[in-house]
Amino acid sequence: MDSIPTIAIIGRPNVGKSSLMNRIVGYRHAIVDPTPGVTRDRNYAESTWNGRRFNLVDTGGLDPDDSKPIMTSIRQQVDFALNEAEAIIFVCDGQAGLVPDDKQILNFLRKQWSKHPMYVVINKLDNPNNDLQLSEFYELGIDPIYPISAVHGHGVADLLDVVVEKMPRNMLSEEDEQRQARELERIAIVGKPNVGKSMLFNKLIGESRSIVDNVAGTTRDTILFKFTRAGKTYNFIDTAGLRRPDRQKDDVEQFSVYRTLGAIKSTDLAILVMDASLGEITYQDKRIAGRIIDSGAGCIIVWNKWDISKHDEHFWTQLIRQTREEFPLLAFAPMVATSARTGLRVNKLFDMIDHVQETGRRRIAPEVLKSILFDALTIQPPPAFKGRELKLKSIIQLEGPPIVFKLKCSEPKGVHFSYQRYLLNHIRQEETFEGWPVKLITGH
Repeated sequence: MDSIPTIAIIGRPNVGKSSLMNRIVGYRHAIVDPTPGVTRDRNYAESTWNGRRFNLVDTGGLDPDDSKPIMTSIRQQVDFALNEAEAIIFVCDGQAGLVPDDKQILNFLRKQWSKHPMYVVINKLDNPNNDLQLSEFYELGIDPIYPISAVHGHGVADLLDVVVEKMPRNMLSEEDEQRQARELERIAIVGKPNVGKSMLFNKLIGESRSIVDNVAGTTRDTILFKFTRAGKTYNFIDTAGLRRPDRQKDDVEQFSVYRTLGAIKSTDLAILVMDASLGEITYQDKRIAGRIIDSGAGCIIVWNKWDISKHDEHFWTQLIRQTREEFPLLAFAPMVATSARTGLRVNKLFDMIDHVQETGRRRIAPEVLKSILFDALTIQPPPAFKGRELKLKSIIQLEGPPIVFKLKCSEPKGVHFSYQRYLLNHIRQEETFEGWPVKLITGH
């Protein structure tokens, strides 16, 4: 994470932690649903208040009496969050009132994390000035307590004024923000459930950032994480697995699907993860690949679970051939076989990411593009459009990634797609842009 303060939001399930995070960052960053246990992993977002930048980390709801494996994993995620944090916001539910679990969690925080500044927040109060709803929370022995309504925003500004008061002013200049935005291309790890996305994500960043379980659907939300390696920062997004469309979905899963589809649509580089132990491409793999193609993002194809797949000498060759046949529109995407469980070739995946990001920033010089167009026209002029000669004036490369060229011509609608493909083939002879689709648009 960045070297700016981190604030952990802690509490039992369904007290409104994710709603508070969304209110602070100013948009719907975390999934919010009345079903307890929606948030499981640590979920990060960056925010600013009164000239101070800070990281927020939303955590899964703590249930001290729940001994299920998923709750054990959530507790581990909370511990990670508290280790990273400089301050704690402890959230209680003002509508439900003070419950024994609140006291247990507060005692845990006091005992284990007493050095952290802690702000006790009573959420879900439509009237924060109603002392009757607050009175029982004074049993916690904390003063002051902060009454808020995360949904309506009441009291949140007053809370933030206090939380950030002692933080250093650390706003980025506009130039630094633009530079950081260019450096941090979004890298989304996508695939169907249970192919090892979260395990691969954890192995890439070197910690148990996402909960891993052999139960499909463990990851519910898109998980964002900035990770620095060898002086370079990566903006990874772990996503929920996309199931078949005919499968019955509850509201939380439905929204997690929307978040995953949104992550694919807005990502710069997609890492498509498939299960090598199956030895085949499924219908759902094809659907997800189609989403990546539609997004225009760069792509790397990862065949995971190599440690438990076939290892005869022809298997990888067959897998490559099958992938290219099934995904002809991802012919530009490099492929690698990994094992997230053992770490096999994870470093090679980093090398691929670096290479694809570098090729995405490449530019063909204007004079070279002029020469490419001249050669293409000399070899094969474009067919006439509506009986008139079609004049191609120039080709320019637009800012990217993605990789887009604009052809200026007399009749933009008159350039047949086959001739556009012909021009793109000439461009690829100069630069392949490995990992990226190359597109051509027309205009005057």
